[in-house]
Amino acid sequence: YQGGGEKCGICSKSVYAAERIEAGGTPFHKLCFKCSECKMSLKLNTYAQADGILYCKKHYQEIVVAKNTQTPVL
Repeated sequence: YQGGGEKCGICSKSVYAAERIEAGGTPFHKLCFKCSECKMSLKLNTYAQADGILYCKKHYQEIVVAKNTQTPVL
């Protein structure tokens, strides 16, 4: 039996109401809710997510969008 209810999408430890933020249906600790690249703290209106990884808008554009729009080799 696992105690403590919901688990953080980043650290997998229990998330309690006072420190909880939910994004995309996944609970996170507020302190864990940061860009995986630059570690900037994110808010619900400033985050982006791809494959369960959190990014700030800048790094999402640079990493995820750039990767998905690879330029064809001429």
